[in-house]
Amino acid sequence: MRPALLASVLLIAGAGPDRPPLVPTREVSVLYRLLAAGKPQTEIRISSRPGGTIRRIDLPDQSYLLIDQAAKTMAMVVPSEGTILDVPWDTGLGSQFTLSEQMRFTRRAGATVSRVACTLWDVVQDAQRGQVCVTDDGVMLRTEGVDPQGRHTAIEAVSVTYTPAPEADFAPPAGFQHVVPGRPGSPR
Repeated sequence: MRPALLASVLLIAGAGPDRPPLVPTREVSVLYRLLAAGKPQTEIRISSRPGGTIRRIDLPDQSYLLIDQAAKTMAMVVPSEGTILDVPWDTGLGSQFTLSEQMRFTRRAGATVSRVACTLWDVVQDAQRGQVCVTDDGVMLRTEGVDPQGRHTAIEAVSVTYTPAPEADFAPPAGFQHVVPGRPGSPR
């Protein structure tokens, strides 16, 4: 085989996929800092089970979201009230932390966020454009962009931990009252 042809074959064989992994491939917990124009800085923690479709998003007010992306279910747990609100899947809650098949990706360069290596990708979906930095094992470390209303947002990992969380962290607490959306305090 000619050297030029061999080099071409090696370049093609070594080329990465045309998109990052869409979900974490192993269990991970990431503390993120959220920055949005005109809003105070906020921190949230997202923990993902292996395969990334089951996640827990801990919010600043001590409530948290339990998301099962494969089953398309989402629940907001409010420990201070002992309630669980089953949130309609199409609300978009948690979507800014989710990569999808509908997004178009363009690979850019390697980067490091919170001492963890990732790859920068330009992302386009509908009227939204931005950039994400994703690890080889599917952990989103940084995202920034402009939403359809023209607001700039940025999310960046502050710390990344690859340790298993208790199974109970990903399940609704026993004994909490389910609340029907649209009727606060009503039992299901």
